[in-house]
Amino acid sequence: MPSTAGFLLSGLLGAAARRFQVQLVGKNYGRSWDRVTGYVLSSTVFVGGYYIFDGYIENNRKLLERRLAILREQRALKDAFYEFEEVPDHRMTADKRGRFFSLFDRFGAPYK
Repeated sequence: MPSTAGFLLSGLLGAAARRFQVQLVGKNYGRSWDRVTGYVLSSTVFVGGYYIFDGYIENNRKLLERRLAILREQRALKDAFYEFEEVPDHRMTADKRGRFFSLFDRFGAPYK
């Protein structure tokens, strides 16, 4: 959405660009009214460019926000996937020490 400040800034930039052009060339005008046409045309080009390109910039901003929202959602799902507490494995086949050492511990234990 074009703003008033954007229109004013682009108009001032157009006038400044025309002023720079006139000073660079060193042209002298016979009447003051002849200067106005160049300033108006230059300001109009800058304001028109602002008006046209603002739509493209706004569409790119919306697309970027949509992509960032999707990435945030994916990151939240990934974080939720990795948020779990490890519970010990209580299955009978889940012997972490190995058979030899479990037999060694069982038969090597003192007789009670």
